[in-house]
Amino acid sequence: MRSMKYTDGWTRRHFLEQTAKGIFAAGVLSPLIDVIGGDGNCEAAYPPELLSIELYTKGKLKTGDVLNAENVDIVKDLLDPAAYWQIKHDGRLVDLAPTETDLTRMMPLPYLKATLANQGKHKIFPDGNVNTLDGKPWIGGNPFPQPQSAAEVLWSNNLSWGKHDTQAHPVFEYDTDADGNILYEYASYGVEWQTVGRLTLDPHPYMQGHETQLRIGAATMVAPEDVAGTGFLQVWEYDQRKLPGFYAYQPTTKRVRSYPVDQRFEPLFPGNTAFVTEIYMAGDPLLTWGNFKLVGKGPLLAGPHHNADLDQPNWIHKTCGGKSGAKYWRTRMELVPETYIVELEPTSYPRAPMSKKRIWFDARTLYPMTMISYDRQGKIWKQFEGGGDYYERKPGMKWVEGTPDQFVSWAFTHAHDLQSNRMSRSYYAQTVPGGYPATIDKAALFNDFCTMEALERLGR
Repeated sequence: MRSMKYTDGWTRRHFLEQTAKGIFAAGVLSPLIDVIGGDGNCEAAYPPELLSIELYTKGKLKTGDVLNAENVDIVKDLLDPAAYWQIKHDGRLVDLAPTETDLTRMMPLPYLKATLANQGKHKIFPDGNVNTLDGKPWIGGNPFPQPQSAAEVLWSNNLSWGKHDTQAHPVFEYDTDADGNILYEYASYGVEWQTVGRLTLDPHPYMQGHETQLRIGAATMVAPEDVAGTGFLQVWEYDQRKLPGFYAYQPTTKRVRSYPVDQRFEPLFPGNTAFVTEIYMAGDPLLTWGNFKLVGKGPLLAGPHHNADLDQPNWIHKTCGGKSGAKYWRTRMELVPETYIVELEPTSYPRAPMSKKRIWFDARTLYPMTMISYDRQGKIWKQFEGGGDYYERKPGMKWVEGTPDQFVSWAFTHAHDLQSNRMSRSYYAQTVPGGYPATIDKAALFNDFCTMEALERLGR
């Protein structure tokens, strides 16, 4: 084990001082963006103790260890409060993984290249929206790889959630009671479609005729039978002061109806603890929230990488915890060297049951990793946690037709209602009933899923 060059508490003091002064600059030893622009690796931006859980804990924990109730207090300062409680009191187990430093494996390469190429070409205009310097919509990549405000951190997530031009999501969801017993199971196929900021699909950067929109999101339920055919369509305006058109097709009535605003904060199906507002941690138009502020910086144990189980049937994860022994996914966490912790409030939703959200963003990618939401009394209510990976086909692996051999994606989510102790856990599967595969940047997805005609056709 290498000896540390830095004194005890050095990094903690560094991040506390930066937060107190409102300093957003990422990278401890060198500016992060300069290091990434070199070879895509962030290792030179951080001291060894921020890239190794063994060095950080002075050998008390190491890669390959299992985080459990007996040893979790060693790293309590590295966990969000919900994850700490889950491990300490509810039987959750977490496998410690090495810190990934190669950012070409943590975000799509076209997105990373566009981020580096398009630096300085965007700004926030007086109306609060992000445009190019000449007032046009965003052209792709992260417009704020070196954020200077909490708003810029949030914009980096808002403008492109999955960082692909389009991505299809085969999803299985399991809703449990407080003990982890499964009450409901659902399967769906969702499509995330960028209309601006496009990098690989033609035409780019804008989809012709859709320049005033930001994205289209579609989902169709494929199981169980009593909800199969139910479909949803969200059409986002580029102007983030406006709410999306939100439509649902009900097979029982064979009608499309508009969803009211308040249902962004409610379950769509029985048993759900995950709401529309929580998609990618911040699932509403950004400027319908406000009072953005940085409340912390520092390392975090989270799962931005190492969380695909490609050797398991249909990529399903193992489970652990709760009285049932199967409440949580058996996930992997690594030491993320630097995070931005940002708070925001639902300023355009007077009846929102949440008073604020607190989101932890990976400073290297600006991906959100975990979120705590608070009820109207200011008490902790829910945790929404996600993990991802670099999906890579290797010899002998089962791989369905239509799924690329390499791509970056989310792998799992936990939506934990900490007040009722109920859970919705989801995972990114290889396929769902109907034969719909995991895929990215496929042009046919638009007509197949992202129109009102498709919403009605899929529901029949």
